Amino acid sequence: MNNYFVWIEITANRELILDEARFSDAMEKCAKCGIDSVVLSVKDTSGFALYPSKLAPHYSKFDERFSNADYLKSCLSVIHEKGLKMYAAVDVFAEGNKKRKSPLMKGLTQEGWMCEVYGLNEAGQPVVQKVSDETPIETIGSIDDFGEIFVSPANDEVVSYELSLIEEIMNNYDVDGIVLDRVRYVGLSSDFSDLSISKWKKASGIEGDIDLRDIYSLSKKDGKVEIEYGKYFGSFNTFRAQMIHDFIEKVRALVNSAGKNIDFIDYTGSWYPLYHLVAANWASPDHRETSYPATNPEEYAKTAYIRHVDRMMSGFYYEDVKIEEARAHNAPADWYSVEGSADIAYEVTRHEKPIIGSLFLDQYKEKPENIKRAIDMCFKKSDGCMLFDLCYLVHNDWWEYAKR
Repeated sequence: MNNYFVWIEITANRELILDEARFSDAMEKCAKCGIDSVVLSVKDTSGFALYPSKLAPHYSKFDERFSNADYLKSCLSVIHEKGLKMYAAVDVFAEGNKKRKSPLMKGLTQEGWMCEVYGLNEAGQPVVQKVSDETPIETIGSIDDFGEIFVSPANDEVVSYELSLIEEIMNNYDVDGIVLDRVRYVGLSSDFSDLSISKWKKASGIEGDIDLRDIYSLSKKDGKVEIEYGKYFGSFNTFRAQMIHDFIEKVRALVNSAGKNIDFIDYTGSWYPLYHLVAANWASPDHRETSYPATNPEEYAKTAYIRHVDRMMSGFYYEDVKIEEARAHNAPADWYSVEGSADIAYEVTRHEKPIIGSLFLDQYKEKPENIKRAIDMCFKKSDGCMLFDLCYLVHNDWWEYAKR
């Protein structure tokens, strides 16, 4: 089975995507390296698509350097011509960016889609506001914040839209697989919209008004935001994970109904001990996680979704390759290494599905010779390797390190 992937993010690889000759050359070099599969982002966090979608706005409306062309079709043709498999990547629950707004971003324009976040305002008072609100707010539990407009997995319209996009790609293009990213929340701070809270209360049998502090309360001590978990935290935490599980389950049914041999892969980070923050429970349902605060392990296990995907891509995004190196650098845990990431990923998934160890190449810019060590570790400890991103191979001429 194909197991050596390279990811192509749109913005970082714009010049390659726009120049078919240069793109073809890069794909030729990938093939010579032993890379057998290409993951092309076709709808990124901006919400715009690389192909003429009937649902999403075309990328040319976001970046005028693109023409109104079918870049998915042209890239797919080159990738297959080089004997490589082609996977279409979709950033799911991100539909715009508040740092670079466009009136066509659905996260901004569709009423009720945008997540609402819970945090402290400048006066230290608890508030709930939309992601796009420019008013300063301090939240807790976000694993990243690139200004992305996250939309709510609890909103049926959002779910229907994202499923329709995936279906459109599978129906109209001979892709070998689908890779999903950002099938999650941005952090503990979302989603606190009326719709999400109402849906959670109904699912949990909670009647009447509730105080959000019964989910969790925030306070500031020595300039740092601290959290205190309330009586409903575990219930709300599990509800959010259920929303992600249900979406993945729907994608599984969609892929099955396509009647094609399409490989369904989900990408997540490997840092499972922190993944309750974003509510993506990619573990085996046989796993019981006892480290999540104020959460019933038995109930949370019901939200596990590894069985619904064909394979997982897991971000082994650490500079240290071996566990012993992470320990020498006083890392908080062994999984702050490529080797340790593999260990924890298989521990929580119980080897139910293949895991493709994934590397962020820019982390090795000071010691690029470690790229080969990290790739070798992925193949040794997991079922393959994914390199993020092609631009680093091209711009830094790191092809020799990637060769297998």
